[in-house]
Order: sequence, then C-alpha cells, then structure tokens
Amino acid sequence: MAEQDSARQIRVGIVEDHAGLRAALEQTLQSAPDFALSFSAEDLAQARRLMVQDFDLLILDLSLPDGLGTTLIPDLRRRRPPPKIVAHTVFDDETSVIRAIEAGVDGYVLKSTAPEALFAALHAAMRGEAPISPAVARYLLNRLRQPQSAANAGISELTPRERDVLECLARGNSYRESAELLNISANTVAHHAKNVYSKLAANSCTEAVYRALQSGLISLE
Repeated sequence: MAEQDSARQIRVGIVEDHAGLRAALEQTLQSAPDFALSFSAEDLAQARRLMVQDFDLLILDLSLPDGLGTTLIPDLRRRRPPPKIVAHTVFDDETSVIRAIEAGVDGYVLKSTAPEALFAALHAAMRGEAPISPAVARYLLNRLRQPQSAANAGISELTPRERDVLECLARGNSYRESAELLNISANTVAHHAKNVYSKLAANSCTEAVYRALQSGLISLE
C-alpha cells in the first residue's frame, strides 16, 4: 500500500441512486480500515447538500434520477484540493460515459466489481493512476475506434515510450503492471503519464486515453 494511502483513512463520498447497491457500498467501505465513509447520497440534490463535507474521493453513479452525475464534476474540480472521482457504472449509457471522460473522471469501475478489486481501484485513483475495469476499456475501444484528426499539436508530440505507456494504461493496467510490461520502473511510468496529460491537455488518464483513441494515436490491436 502506498504511503499516502496509509497515512490516514481515505474519506469517501458515494452518489448512487440504487438503494440496495448504495447500502452495499456503504457496508463495504465501512468494513475496510483504510477507508472512511464521508457521506452517501441518492441523487444530485442530496449530493450537493452533502458535498460541503470534506472528502478525498467520490464514487459517482453516472445516471441519477434528477440528472447526469457528470454535472457534479465542474464543482468538484473547483475544490482545493479536488477529490478524485471514480465513475461507478454499468457502461450502458454511451453519452454519460463519454461526458464523464471529457469532464475528467479519474477512473471507472463496474457496479459488479468485487470489494477487493474496488479497494484496489480506489487506492490506484488516490495514487494518481487511472483504474479502468478491463471490460470498460474494451467498451471504450469499441466505441472510439473511428480515427479522427488530432485535436491539438500535442498529440503528435508524444514520444514512442509515452505512447507505449498510454497504450498500457488504456488496456486497464496499473502503473505497476505497466512498468512490468515495459521493463521500466513505476516511477518512470508515472513520469511519462504526467507528460502525456500535459501534451494532450487532459485532466486525467481516462481523458488522455479517450483523446488518443479518438484521434487514432494509439492502437490496442
């Protein structure tokens, strides 16, 4: 476990409209000593009232009774420091998924994710990684396979190694797994990832992957 994760409990907020799933998430988080439940909301209105509390990470459902979960992201990004945002999705709503990427969510986990995998994803998000369930990565690839022209000059400025790192992350690999695949250190992966975000003007790895796939910059064949 990373030092920043173990220094204190990670305070987590939940925004999920399904009562049974929300209760299961609450129970799962409360069973883990390194997480603390900050608040739990069933819709956007309740989330906005409760977000006055301090929290480090938000588990965000993308489709809520009173609107899209993505409408909360601009307010979250203005917080200092901004919390990490992990979309919690069944990825059957393409519009919500793409909007979440463009808004800068930090990762995606499926609603069927087992507790241990969920904990690993939340820790990865807090470390600045981009946890993406492999099924979500495949879904995004299928949806974004049509090449488009580069949105900005930065896309063509990626080095071969930066492209390698981005492709590994796009496949849902963690920094550590990407490092093993590329025979480099995890710190080097993190360094390349930060350069990629800067060059692609992306707020997160998921947004960088989206832009790179959309432009045809990387291939996951």
